[in-house]
Amino acid sequence: MDDLDTPRNSPTAETSILRTLEAHHLLWDGLVQRQSDHIPEYQQALETLNAKELVYFCRCSRRQLKALSRYPGTCRNQMAPIDDAAIRVLTDSYVYRVEDLVAAERRTRLDQTVGDFIVRRRDGLIAYQLATAVDDGQPSITRVIRGTDLSSNTPRQLHLMRLLELTPPTYAHIPVLLNAAGDKLSKQTKALPVDDTKAVANLRTCLALLALGPPEDCLDLDDLLEWAIQRWDLGAIGTQDHRLMSGK
Repeated sequence: MDDLDTPRNSPTAETSILRTLEAHHLLWDGLVQRQSDHIPEYQQALETLNAKELVYFCRCSRRQLKALSRYPGTCRNQMAPIDDAAIRVLTDSYVYRVEDLVAAERRTRLDQTVGDFIVRRRDGLIAYQLATAVDDGQPSITRVIRGTDLSSNTPRQLHLMRLLELTPPTYAHIPVLLNAAGDKLSKQTKALPVDDTKAVANLRTCLALLALGPPEDCLDLDDLLEWAIQRWDLGAIGTQDHRLMSGK
C-alpha cells in the first residue's frame, strides 16, 4: 500500500481497495504490506545517499520551477542541511535502458530529461521515487507490472537502485483506461468507483481489454480467472491506452 502521502490519505481507502479485490477473487499471498511500515528502510537509503554525497538540499518553489521541464541544478552547492528544504539526488550522464516486456526498449539520460529530482519532500516525507526504488529493489521482487502512466518514473527508480546497489526487477508497463478527455481514470478525474456488485462484468471487460475475450458461457468468477490464467499472454496486450466515452 502506497500510504506515505499522509496529508492525502483517505482513512477508508485501504479497506475499500482490499474489499474490491476480494469481491473480484483477486487475492494476495502473505500479509498486506504498507510503505508506512518501511520508513526506517527509506531513511537508511537516504542516509546512504547522503554519505556518498549524492544528495543536496533545495528550497526552490514550484512557482520558480513551473515553466521548466528539467531542474536546472540551482541548489546543487547546498550540500549542508538547511531547514524547510527538499532533498534532491544528483543525476549524471548515465544512459538507462528500460527493457520493457510490453513496450519497446527506451533509453534515457536523466540529466537531460528531468535533472536532479526530489527524494525527500520539503514537508519531510519520503518521496515516491525513493520509497518505490527501495521496495522494488529487494531480491524478492522480480517483476513489476504497472500502468503506462508510471513509465516515466522507471528511469528515476533505476537511477536510485544503481546508486544504492540494489537489484532492479523486470518491468512491464500495460495500457491504462482514459476518459473522453484523454485523462487516466482516477479519483482526481472524478471517475466512478468500481462497482463490486458487478464483479463478473468488470472482469470480462478488463480481460477483453487485456486481449483475452472470454467465452459468453464463462460466468463464474473463479472459472473466468482460471480461463484467463491458462491463456495469459503479456506480449498480446499492446501498447495503446484505452479511451472510454464515460468514467464507468
